[in-house]
Amino acid sequence: MNGVSYPPIRILAVADVWQGSDAYAYVRAFRRMGQSVTVVPAENYVPGAWRRTSLRGLRRLLEPLLVREYTEALIEEATRLRPHLFFVFKGRYVTAEAIAGIRKTGAVAINFYPDVSFLAHGRHIPKALPQYDWVFTTKSFGLTDMERLLAVRHASVLPPSYDPETHAPVELDDVDHARYDCDVSFIGTWSPKKQRLLEHVQRELPEIRLRIWGSQWEKARGSLGSRIEGRHVLGIEYAKSLISSKINLAILSEVRTGASAGDQITARTFQIPATGAFMLHERTDEFGDYFREGIECACFETPEDLTTAIAYFLEHPRQRQEIAQAGYRRCLQSGYAVDDRAGVVLTKLAEIRAAGVQPAGQEN
Repeated sequence: MNGVSYPPIRILAVADVWQGSDAYAYVRAFRRMGQSVTVVPAENYVPGAWRRTSLRGLRRLLEPLLVREYTEALIEEATRLRPHLFFVFKGRYVTAEAIAGIRKTGAVAINFYPDVSFLAHGRHIPKALPQYDWVFTTKSFGLTDMERLLAVRHASVLPPSYDPETHAPVELDDVDHARYDCDVSFIGTWSPKKQRLLEHVQRELPEIRLRIWGSQWEKARGSLGSRIEGRHVLGIEYAKSLISSKINLAILSEVRTGASAGDQITARTFQIPATGAFMLHERTDEFGDYFREGIECACFETPEDLTTAIAYFLEHPRQRQEIAQAGYRRCLQSGYAVDDRAGVVLTKLAEIRAAGVQPAGQEN
């Protein structure tokens, strides 16, 4: 963390509010900096946890009304609060109308967009992103994609991060070991590419204990069977599961509709080593800017590379530990924490305001 102090401001935020959420990590980071943060979560208006098919159908039917209600609530809160910053983490249900109404209060609107595609997460995002004063994307290719698809040029890259309150070394008890111990783990949402790689691991190394956590893995249960845990690991439980696994896989998302490339780095890139756990990461040119292969992490490129690396590092625990500790030190020393990223957001806010955007009010 850079130790820079920032003047106190009021922030109206769109973010999830559960521990382990990358969005909520920003909220807490801003608060640690002494900022006043008011959160209006979308889930309070557009329920996202409904699982029954009938309820999902009802949500689709009601969505226009729910989004309208959310838009009005955001504008009303901004009118009452008069924030300096309207900070939106992704903002699937934040409309262009909401942004326009909030900017009229004098707020600077900044979006942090963490996903591969700008077109694959609902109809509001493509219309809303051009309305922000600034957009941060975690993808190096996101800048050209936004300009090509949405004519957005007021943007820059801000990499993902780890949350020091969540992604940190933690003591494990016997229950934790029984719940999470394994040779190899992957934590993340299902995709065809991830399924193929993990099937290859299971086929070539059937004797190892492989565990998979995350959503949508029921799509692969027929092939990966009991390796799929069928549940999430969130917050501190996520850190426990990483520490309990001898090898943590960082498999990247493939290309999605509207994107020119798949992930080059991801939140796992920083969260795994921040817990002191060993990371086996998919090799990309960009990844090498953050960690040194063979010193602070291990890498693979092909399915054959993956199984070879797993077999090797399972047989070399001391080398695993040395690499994991070096990766942990790199996280602490290189500004990869969410507090550092949040500082970039506040610096950009100051630049925009200095360039002539009317502040949201002088009283504090």
